[in-house]
Amino acid sequence: MTDITTSAQETILVVEDEVIARMVISEYLRHCGYKVVEAANADEALTILRHTEINIDVVFTVVQLPGTVDGFGLATWIRKNRPTLDVILTGTIPGAAKSAADLCDEGTLPKPYEPNLVTDRIRRLRAARAAHSRR
Repeated sequence: MTDITTSAQETILVVEDEVIARMVISEYLRHCGYKVVEAANADEALTILRHTEINIDVVFTVVQLPGTVDGFGLATWIRKNRPTLDVILTGTIPGAAKSAADLCDEGTLPKPYEPNLVTDRIRRLRAARAAHSRR
């Protein structure tokens, strides 16, 4: 793992149904200095977003998830209810690139992804959000 640390204590909600993949990216993000909250599906993520006092800064979610809501549904809910929350989608459904571009600023990350690409994306999104809020 590359040692890429963050100076802020930002909180990332990782939504991944594959246990090993969720553990690996969560541990990497913690190693980089982020606080991490984990959810196995979008339904769990929505419960966290709706009913906890945890200040989530970024949601990193897989597109295809089991349950009543997939990653696109989660991102759609976030855009409607928490528009200042940054979303990163990973994985893709054929023909869904336009939907991804509408829901997250930089489109989806291909899966499998390199963990350092996730932290790069987080830093870019947070820097853009900070620059926008200073205007």
